[in-house]
Parts: sequence; C-alpha cells; structure tokens
Amino acid sequence: LGSEGSVFDGQIALMCMTCSHLVLVNHKGELSRQLQDLLEVCLFAMRHLRLARLQPRLAFVLRDQHDRSRSVHEDMLKQMRNHLEDVARTLGTPLNDLILLESTAVFLLPSAVTSELRQGQEVCWTSELFAREVLHLRSEVFRWLSEDAERRDGSLGPAEFGTLSTWYDYAATVW
Repeated sequence: LGSEGSVFDGQIALMCMTCSHLVLVNHKGELSRQLQDLLEVCLFAMRHLRLARLQPRLAFVLRDQHDRSRSVHEDMLKQMRNHLEDVARTLGTPLNDLILLESTAVFLLPSAVTSELRQGQEVCWTSELFAREVLHLRSEVFRWLSEDAERRDGSLGPAEFGTLSTWYDYAATVW
C-alpha cells in the first residue's frame, strides 16, 4: 500500500491480479484490514468488469518480522480468506473461481539488513537467515508455478495468451 493513494493502489493491484498467474504481495508488517479491503475491491472489479481470465495464486511476503510465529499469521490469513469468501459469495461466485489463496501462503521474512557498530563505524550486511528464507520462498514460487501450469494444461477453460503481444493487448485493456 503505497503513498500514491488508494486509487493507484487499486489500479496496480487489479492489474497484477488480472494479468498474472502468481501475485506476491510484498508487505511490510502484518496482514491488515487496509490490505483486505484492497483485495475486496479487486474481487468486485474482477467480477463486474469480467476480468477473471486468469485465476491468480496469491501469496503474502511479510517483511521485517520479529515474531515469526506462523500460527499467528496463518490465523490472520484464515480470517482474511473467510472475509473474501463472503465477498465472493455476494458476487455469486466461489472465491476459488477468482483467486487461489491457500491457508499457508504467508512467508515471514526477517529484516534483510543487519547492522552494528564496529570500531565506531556502522557496518551493514545481509543476514544469513534472510538469505535462507528467500531461497525457501524461491523454491515455493517455482513449485506453485509448476503445479498451476499442470492444472491449467488439464483444464478446458479459455486459452491463455499465446504471445507477449496478446498479453500486452489484454494488459492495456485492463489498465
């Protein structure tokens, strides 16, 4: 959620959700009501503008987490998912027809940079824990993309974009 304002946030979120197979929501802090409201607006727009050509998988990357207890954040995601399921029901469609949102799709990253004073100078470096967690996220991203490609290959839904040009035309229409 940027400083450009809620209109821009909504436009860019809708663009990502309608033109991508995987959307990583890179967010500093916890899952919030403001983020939930943004996703709700996107669901309404996807449904009413008939932009649900792709069914994106959503995953949350929560940065700078000191308390990296998965249960707390998975509970917050469960509450968000329940709310979005209610929203989708009011739109007359199951949530899974619009987006894929697994209960474990939360990645908790520690601070990327560690710093301390050494001989009066501030020294900064990337922590090994952060690097390890990012590699884990990377492997999950590739696993998701592979699973979703296999799922799409077996479906009888609308054809996806055959060329970059057709994707661009669609993205320009969405924007």
